[in-house]
Amino acid sequence: MVQSDPTDAHGNLFPIFVLSLIQFFLVPITVWRVGAWVVDACVWGDAGKESSSAMAVATPMDVSSEWGRAALLRARRNKPTVLRRVKSLFTGFNLWLLALWVASAGLVTYIAITTVEETEFFDPYKALQIQVGADASTIKKAYRTLSLQYHPDKNPDPNATKIFTDLIAPAYKTLTDETARLNYEKYGHPDGKQAPKLGVALPSWMFGGGNTGPVVLIALVAFGILGPLFLAVFVITKMNKYGGATGGVLKETQYYFHTERKPHLGVMKAARVLSVASEYVQIPVKQQHDEPVKKLLNALRGEVDAKDPRFVKRHPAIIKAHALLLAQASRKTHEVSETLRPDLKQVMKLFPTLFAEAVNVFLAPVNQTGYAYAKPVLSLLEFSQCVTQAVAPSNRRDDGSADAGKDNAVSLLQLPHVDEKTAGLLAKKGGVRSIGDLAQVPGPHKRAEALLAAGLSQMQVADVEAHLVFVPRADILEGTIETDGEQMIVEQDVVTCTLNVKISRGGAGAEVFAIAENELTSSAGEKPKEKPARLPLVGGAVVRSAADLPPLPFCEHCDREEGWWIAIVDHAANFILSHRKLDAKAVLAAQREPRGHVAQLKFVVPSSGTYAFSVMVLSDYWIGVDAKYPVKIKVGRKTQEVIDARAAAAAGKNLSSKKKKAISDKKKPEGGAADTTEGADLKSGEKVGEIVEEITTETPVQAADHDSDDSDDSDDSDDEGRDGDDSRGDRDYPSDETGTEESSDEETDEAFLQRGRQRREEQAAALKADAAKLLKDGVASAEKDGAASPSKDKPVEKNIPPAESAQSEN
Repeated sequence: MVQSDPTDAHGNLFPIFVLSLIQFFLVPITVWRVGAWVVDACVWGDAGKESSSAMAVATPMDVSSEWGRAALLRARRNKPTVLRRVKSLFTGFNLWLLALWVASAGLVTYIAITTVEETEFFDPYKALQIQVGADASTIKKAYRTLSLQYHPDKNPDPNATKIFTDLIAPAYKTLTDETARLNYEKYGHPDGKQAPKLGVALPSWMFGGGNTGPVVLIALVAFGILGPLFLAVFVITKMNKYGGATGGVLKETQYYFHTERKPHLGVMKAARVLSVASEYVQIPVKQQHDEPVKKLLNALRGEVDAKDPRFVKRHPAIIKAHALLLAQASRKTHEVSETLRPDLKQVMKLFPTLFAEAVNVFLAPVNQTGYAYAKPVLSLLEFSQCVTQAVAPSNRRDDGSADAGKDNAVSLLQLPHVDEKTAGLLAKKGGVRSIGDLAQVPGPHKRAEALLAAGLSQMQVADVEAHLVFVPRADILEGTIETDGEQMIVEQDVVTCTLNVKISRGGAGAEVFAIAENELTSSAGEKPKEKPARLPLVGGAVVRSAADLPPLPFCEHCDREEGWWIAIVDHAANFILSHRKLDAKAVLAAQREPRGHVAQLKFVVPSSGTYAFSVMVLSDYWIGVDAKYPVKIKVGRKTQEVIDARAAAAAGKNLSSKKKKAISDKKKPEGGAADTTEGADLKSGEKVGEIVEEITTETPVQAADHDSDDSDDSDDSDDEGRDGDDSRGDRDYPSDETGTEESSDEETDEAFLQRGRQRREEQAAALKADAAKLLKDGVASAEKDGAASPSKDKPVEKNIPPAESAQSEN
């Protein structure tokens, strides 16, 4: 048999190499994915997820109302089938995992069915068919026997000739030559020790074998040079054209959003901001669109002034996008003509991305302290709620003029079968003025009584109860505002706000209400006048993604994800001091954990004074679930005494351990009292506490909407002069001239100030002593040099530093 080098690339080495490379990454990733599913199922259970997902796509019980008909159509479109379930399972990252496992199975099959010729090494004993260690006579006898069978003179068969030439003759030569025989027995080769040969597990055709050189060359040029070049050009072009947080928004759109940012932008103008996006401008405008757009604007007279000269002069594509956005938000998509339906679908498909980018642009700092305008951001969040729940922005106009933390009947419009008339009856007959009030009604039976009194049927009440399972309520269980290692808050301090954010869903249970009433009963058995303000919600679903949310009947072409924000807002100065958007893990923890999700916000406090901020939990999906909690902060003046005190505290903190160790090492009986006094003074000097402003424990007020009074945004002339110099940020806050109450904590600690003055006097005395010593040493040195010098007539001069000179004069 023909020999082959085992180090050459042959057989199944290349498929085995590819399979090993794939499995090296695929196995741990798959274990991680499957392990996460198993942990989720074992710890939290999949029953809740399956039930919530099933309820989210359930068919409505009553289809007589407008909401019921829209929900029925949406449920039919989203009806789960085997194909849809398989498609939902193998999408995104899971699809890549499936493809790699299929490829691995193909490689395993190929390796199993491929026949590989086994490599045989040169063995002279086997070639002559004798035993190892045979003597010379046996070797000669075997050679003669095989020669008669395979010698070319005896057997003209070419295969016999090849066997004789490649095996029999070399074997006889090796075993009859003493040197070759010893080399073979010692090194396995007649010629002695051989250099090792290394091969690669790649097929030979990749190196030009089988006349594949031109093909390999073309492939190298295409995939090694031209491919990366085109990819680099594409990426650079996209980077120059697109930007934003997700990288999918045109940079022109970001610029237009910046131009539309006004300090007092209201919710009625939010659609105008989003409609200027270049993505909307690029939607083709056809001549047959003019008349349908005019009819749509006529139907939206309460939402936009189509006769405004500034509105009429806008680009036709912007006007069309503006009208379509308002049609979706006002629940008037039935007024959209068939010619505009494709554009409505495209506009709503782009809405989530453009909304997120507009919020990011509006959250950009407007002054040196990093604050952003509050009202534009809150207005965008409100408009997102309107688009998601199909509630007209004009219905929320009165919310801004009243207390921004109050819910009203507009939040009830996102419930099934509830219109403005039903919401009014709920407030009049059942005392339910918001969706939060409805969730607080104890027990499903009492909620059903209130809904039935408002005119809903039994089946409609069942739809409302099923929908209420998904409606959230945001709470801040605990909250602190503190500085890092300081005893008081002064100007320009960086403050940390720590919050425990809890998101609950469902409705209050009758049993929980009874327990709460029993706990509030006095010892004499008398009932309190006030009922418990916040009952815990029970029976709520855990929302992990958009698939767990109920369908949006009036939001046909836009599947929204819940978005939650936490922010510290100063409504008086119209500033957002700090903000953060909760990611999916944080929202899930806020729902699952008993104490909610712990979040932190950092911000720089303004000038000295007393401020009333609001810690807010905001949703861009639901109406009437935003939470607003007041907090007061007293900011002191950053005087020189405060700076010195902090410096002394920092120095004492750094040296405390060293001094305590030195004091303990002395161990002198007569110095015990003095050592104790010094240690106590050091401890008093390094007193560095944490000032904590507790968030008020008053009854929390749900913030449905935030200062969106139409009178503020009816005229853009208010915005002039407010977008200018960033350095005027602190001037928006009360100052000394306006009578702001200042902190006087630094003036009351007389002992602390006296101790600081005493230390400064001791330092000054030590400095004088050091200066006198230096002066004395300098004069002595000068006299010594003068005595050694031959010219004694000249006086000796010495340059004394000004500080030393002053000390010497003293």
